[in-house]
Amino acid sequence: MLDAVSTGLHPSAVVAQLAEKYDVTERALWSDWQRREKWVPVLLNLEKYAGFAEMIEQKLNAVQKDAWSIYLKAGNESARVGALRTVLEALGIHRDIVQTGDVIERLGRLEEIAQKQKMHRGSRSVIH
Repeated sequence: MLDAVSTGLHPSAVVAQLAEKYDVTERALWSDWQRREKWVPVLLNLEKYAGFAEMIEQKLNAVQKDAWSIYLKAGNESARVGALRTVLEALGIHRDIVQTGDVIERLGRLEEIAQKQKMHRGSRSVIH
């Protein structure tokens, strides 16, 4: 929805199209749209992180490729050990990036669960 509105489409037209496409109510989509100040920053941060992570992964791949080349062509053991250490360090950084992505995803799910529980508690207090 955010992408479509950012291209200049009116939110009413976008809501109608998405409601039909995904078989959800327009009311639910309007509710999400009205709460966008909560989810847009999270979404943008995830997109920024994804771009950053992709760039870092490309650089790590280049470093590993060069290190393996040095390992294969090195004439002494010290150079080979140094190249292997570089590969291991790059793999460790890659692991950290993947774990960070997982943590961000889990935090998003936890926040969603907390919001649902908060809404559920609020609906119970209205009933009582």
